[in-house]
Amino acid sequence: MSKLKKLSSADLATISDDFGEILELEVSKAISTKELDDLDLNIVISYEDNQLDVDVDVGVTFDKLSEITQDQIAGAIDEAYLKFDSYIDENYRQ
Repeated sequence: MSKLKKLSSADLATISDDFGEILELEVSKAISTKELDDLDLNIVISYEDNQLDVDVDVGVTFDKLSEITQDQIAGAIDEAYLKFDSYIDENYRQ
């Protein structure tokens, strides 16, 4: 795998925004919007020693009749991280 390019503050902001979009898309695939009352994404990106670390906390409030499980949310997050890895490879690797 090639090295990560040197990232600027603008790059990190773009990466955070794009990961948020990827995550929202994957969650919306796993959960019907009719079953979702609120979705709160907290994305924390750190970049030190040419190492990018991205952590996410997903807060989901379901409709009271929803049958969504935590496994479905975890699966959506895992899928988002896989797509995010591809995004980083395509856009930020040398």
